[in-house]
Amino acid sequence: MTDLSQARIPLYNHQIVGTESLIRWDNQEAGRVFGGCFGLFDEMGAGKTKQAIDAAQALYQQGEIDTVLVVAPSSVRPVWFDQELGELAKHLWLSCPSIVTEYRPKIRQWHHGKTAGPALVWIITNYEFIRGNEDRLEYMESFCTKKTLLVLDESSAIKSHRAKQTKACYRLRKKCGRIVILNGTPVSNSPADLYSQMHMLHPKILDCKNFFIFRAKYAVMGGFMKKQVVSWNNLEEIQQKVAPYVLRRLKIDCLDLPPKLPPVILTATLTKETWKLYKELRDELCAWLDQQTVVSTPQAAVKAMRLAQITSGFLGGLQTQYEDEEEHEATPPREISREKLDLLLEWIDEQIVIDPNFKLLVWSRFRPEVGRLSQILIEKKQATIGLIWGGQKREERGESLRLLDPRTTPPGPVIVCGISAAGAMGLNLAAAHDVVYISNSYSLMTRLQSMDRVHRPGQVFPVSYFDIVATGPSGQKTVDHLVVKALRTKEDLATWTTKAWVQALREE
Repeated sequence: MTDLSQARIPLYNHQIVGTESLIRWDNQEAGRVFGGCFGLFDEMGAGKTKQAIDAAQALYQQGEIDTVLVVAPSSVRPVWFDQELGELAKHLWLSCPSIVTEYRPKIRQWHHGKTAGPALVWIITNYEFIRGNEDRLEYMESFCTKKTLLVLDESSAIKSHRAKQTKACYRLRKKCGRIVILNGTPVSNSPADLYSQMHMLHPKILDCKNFFIFRAKYAVMGGFMKKQVVSWNNLEEIQQKVAPYVLRRLKIDCLDLPPKLPPVILTATLTKETWKLYKELRDELCAWLDQQTVVSTPQAAVKAMRLAQITSGFLGGLQTQYEDEEEHEATPPREISREKLDLLLEWIDEQIVIDPNFKLLVWSRFRPEVGRLSQILIEKKQATIGLIWGGQKREERGESLRLLDPRTTPPGPVIVCGISAAGAMGLNLAAAHDVVYISNSYSLMTRLQSMDRVHRPGQVFPVSYFDIVATGPSGQKTVDHLVVKALRTKEDLATWTTKAWVQALREE
């Protein structure tokens, strides 16, 4: 057993088991025969980052490693690097001197402990920064040796074998002696998500030279020209091969946390004018989907998202990677209604009266929706307001994160509004115990991750979740209903076919 008594924050029992598994090279008795690779797939909030940090320091003191390369999504990178509230600042041992460097266009660095002599070197970067850039990748490769530990955080980012960031990480992996992958949602769509993650650990785990061999062995093909995966077989065999190399624990089984309460629907009734606009676009959309027989599914999803814009009170300005820029130039968003907004503002007023120390996290799919809400809340001056969205300055984001960090949250009401895709991963916002979704992303992984930003160590109250859903003047269902229903039944709308969208919209 490794001496983990130097940890600044004591480990839970499940974290001791996980840390020992990360430190151990192999485990012949358990069938883990390929050494130096392990996947920690604990549920969000169970302390995966802490276990990886403690394991790295133990390996350094044993002389096994001298460098740790951490690659994470851009939104998670500060969770590692931040010198005040980051995970490294929280969990680095007093007995383990470290040099922490953030590899970005502007390189930043800070030291922990006495670093005049040997020190453990930490290099923190993100997937987006190294993909497709040869110079940056070569710089990262210069740190890769047999005594380097590669940590891939939120490894869903490498689940596509075709992605540039997956290929970039493969190059780093080949030169690093050890690898750890961390992921709270390793399989959000299908068993195909596991292939690249396991292949990254060691190609022999699944014993499939490439993804196409894996698919031929385990997938059942069908659909148009039999090019779509319609089901999977021999899943028990996959589980048996993967099991010795991963750990997956749920918070309910290893942490004494307050419960997650069942989500509650808050209904916003659309005016007759808004409903008329919604119906016109819905009917036109269904006709368009039927007529365009060659339309791709991503395009169908973007078209359907226009309906969600209307229920959120604006139209235009939608920009996604699926948008056909030549045919659909983005137009500035314009406000068309505020039914959801008014409902949320009224609900917030009630909660602040009930609880003068009210702390709230609001998630949205749309930037204009977050901007409008935050501006009104700032003008009302009834609470301290924070923002979490893409493109903001590091200082502004840091201040917002501190508002709902249990260690730094101020007294009085606090409301933080965010884009779920920009803040769903890696953050500790457990000072809040109420979460409102004013609109939802299609991604199941984003939903699950964003829900657990508040349900993690430090939370002392049961966590309440609320979905604001728009209805027609006579209670007619809208696209909000089908999105919330799909996410609650663990469906990922990002994988829906065009046919599925047509059928769902017609069933409103």
